[in-house]
Amino acid sequence: MSGRKKKANAAAGLPRARKGHARQRQRLIDACISALHLYGPSRTTVEKVVAIAKMSPGIVRFYFNSKAAMLVASLEFLAAEFEEQVLLPVARLKSRPVAALQSLVDLYLDPDIASPRKVSVWYAFWGEASSRQEYFDICGQKDESFARLVRELIEALIAETAQTQLDPDGVALGLIGALEILWQDIAFQTERDIDRPAAKRRCLSFLRSVFPGQFEASAAPATRPAAAGAAVRFAAWAYDDARLFAMERDALFQSAWAVAGHESQIPRAGDFLTADIGAERALLVRDGAGAVHALRNSCPESPHTLVASRSGRFERSIECRLHGLEFSLAGHSTGSGRNDLNALDLRSVGGLLFVRSPKSKLVGDTERMPDAWFDAGPPQGLMMLEGPSEYAVAADWKIVVEQWLESPTGRAAPELRVPADAEADSLAWSVSPLQHGGWSSRRYAALVECLAAPVWQRRFIAPNQLIDTRPDGLSVLQALPIAPGRCLLRRLDYTVLPPDDSARAAQYLAARLGPSARRSARATAESIQKGMIEFGYQAAAGGPIPAAIAWFQRFLAARVPALARERAPTVA
Repeated sequence: MSGRKKKANAAAGLPRARKGHARQRQRLIDACISALHLYGPSRTTVEKVVAIAKMSPGIVRFYFNSKAAMLVASLEFLAAEFEEQVLLPVARLKSRPVAALQSLVDLYLDPDIASPRKVSVWYAFWGEASSRQEYFDICGQKDESFARLVRELIEALIAETAQTQLDPDGVALGLIGALEILWQDIAFQTERDIDRPAAKRRCLSFLRSVFPGQFEASAAPATRPAAAGAAVRFAAWAYDDARLFAMERDALFQSAWAVAGHESQIPRAGDFLTADIGAERALLVRDGAGAVHALRNSCPESPHTLVASRSGRFERSIECRLHGLEFSLAGHSTGSGRNDLNALDLRSVGGLLFVRSPKSKLVGDTERMPDAWFDAGPPQGLMMLEGPSEYAVAADWKIVVEQWLESPTGRAAPELRVPADAEADSLAWSVSPLQHGGWSSRRYAALVECLAAPVWQRRFIAPNQLIDTRPDGLSVLQALPIAPGRCLLRRLDYTVLPPDDSARAAQYLAARLGPSARRSARATAESIQKGMIEFGYQAAAGGPIPAAIAWFQRFLAARVPALARERAPTVA
C-alpha cells in the first residue's frame, strides 16, 4: 500500500477513533454517576466505577488523571446536561414568560433530569462542597444560573400582568423552594413511587395563586396518566426507544420469574441446560446429590458466556478454559481466592424451572412466587421432545404480548375478567379451540380423546410469558427483548404423551390451533411495528381497547412511568 493511501486510511479512521474514545469516556462517567448514587463521593472508588462499567481498571488512566478528575468530570457532565436540557430551552421562551415558566417546571421535574439517581448525586456533591472548591464552583454556578433565570421570568411576568405590588425576588424564591423540596423527595424515592404529574401540578398551583388566570390547565403535560385507570394506548415511540429498552430491562425483567426449562431435561448428575431469559443468562445443572442449581452463565473473570451449548452433560465440573477456571456443579470455585459463579433465584413448580436475578439486587420485590400461578400445578409427567423453537421478530416485545391479549377468550368463550387488584401480575382464561371443527381440530381430538376433555387453560404472566396447558401437555411462549424494536419469540413445548410420532403430531396440531406463534402472527406484529415507527400510523383516538390490553399497559406504566409519556425524552 502506498504512503498516500496509508495516510488517507489513517485520516478516515480518526473520526471513528474519536467517537470510540468519547463513548468509552461517557461510559465511565455514567458508571461514576451510578457509583456516586450508591456510595457518595468519598466512598466511590475507581474499582467500583469500573465494576459498574464492566471495564478494566487500567483503562481509567486513558481518560482521567485521577479519581478526583473523574468525579469532577461527572459533576461537569450533570451541570452541562442541566444547562442544555433546562436552562437553554427555557431561556429561548423568555419573550413568553408564562410558557417559559410552564416549560421550566416540566423540564426541572422531568425524569431525565430529576431521576433519583441524578438528584442524589447533586446533593452528595453539595455535601462535599465545603471541602472541595471545584465542587462548590460547579454546583454554585448551576444554582446561580437557575435562580437568575427564574427571577428574570418572574420579573417579566409581573411587568406583563401589571402586578407591581409583587416582589420578584420573593416569588422567585417561592418557586425555587417548591422545586427544591420536590427534588429532595425524589432523592429518597424509587421511580415507581414518584408522582411527577402531581408534583408539576403543585408548582403550577403556586404560580396560579400568585398570577391568577395565567397558568390554567391548558398547558399540555409531558405525561398522560395511563396508569390511573384510563385506557390509553402507548405512543409509538414507546415501541422503539433505546433508553426505554434499558429501563424496561431494569424495572421489568430483572425481577421477573421466567421459565428456563423442566427438570425432566436434566435427569442425571452433571446434566445441564442453558437459556437467555431477557435479563439473565441462566445455566441450570443437576449436582451429584440430585439438587438442581441455577447459575449465571457468565465467567466471573470476564462477562463472556461460560457454556455455549444449549444442553449437555458435565463429566465432573464446570470449566472456563479461557481463564483456566474450574467450578463444582453447585457453582463453587475449586481454586483458592477465586470467585464462585453467581447463583440465580430458582423455583421448581411441578417440574417447571423458574429463574430470575438474585433477590438481593431487586428493589421493591413483592415476593410473588410462581406457585401462585397454578391452581393444581402443571401436568405430571411432562417431557420435552425437541429443543425450544425460536423466531426473531422485527417488532417490540410489547406488540407481541398485545397480540396474545387482543382476543384472549376465543369467539365462544366467556368474557375474560380482568383483575381489579392493581398488583395482579397474571391473567387466566379457558379456550375451546376444537369446537369449530376442521381437520386440525378433528385430528387433535383423536390423538388426545382418551386423556381429557379438549379444553385448554391459558395464563399470561406479566410481563412477557404465556403458558398454554392442554390435554397433550404444556407450552410456554416468551417474548424476549433483544434490542429496541426487536424481540425473540421462544416456544417451549412439553408433552405428557408417550414420546413417539403421536406426541409430535399433537404438538404440531396444537401450534396450528393456538395462533400465538404462527408465522402470520409474527408477520402481523412486524407490520404493526413498521406502521407505527416508519409511517407514523396510530390507532384511532378514543377507540375501544380490549380490557386485557388496558390492564397490561397499566401494569407496565405503573412500573415504568416513562411509558405513559406522549413524547420520547430528549437526549442531550
